[in-house]
Amino acid sequence: MRRTSFAWAAAVAAVAAVAGAAAPAAAEQPGAPGTGEVLSYPGQEGLIWIPDWVGDGGAVTGGAFPAGPPVTVTVGCRAGSGGAEEVRVAFTADYGDTTPVEFTVACPVGVVATGSAVVTAEQGRSFHVAVAASAPDVHWGLTVTQPDA
Repeated sequence: MRRTSFAWAAAVAAVAAVAGAAAPAAAEQPGAPGTGEVLSYPGQEGLIWIPDWVGDGGAVTGGAFPAGPPVTVTVGCRAGSGGAEEVRVAFTADYGDTTPVEFTVACPVGVVATGSAVVTAEQGRSFHVAVAASAPDVHWGLTVTQPDA
């Protein structure tokens, strides 16, 4: 049975520029979409897909099926040229149990590392995900998925 859902995803970010540092190319600015694909398209189970973002950001939605299977939040990341970094992820539900689900993903240089958390469908009904990067040149991708009921 195909569920009907609606989702609004907005990647948001705010990063302070470092005085005297050379600015990256326009497509690689912190707080903006990157030019690659850190995580691939999640298919029809996807509620949110951000393929590549640089620096801090996040997403919000109101589209999970509350009586359905659990929701999986996955973040993939890779460090910029400064060496190994990390992203800290906080998933917060707007209904029911609003205790944040938090995890950290270590971001190596040159390869993508991933981390995931599974939350109940009720927690996934309406939520926001914040991703805090330890450096402004960290690239990350985000998927939030829920299988059809």
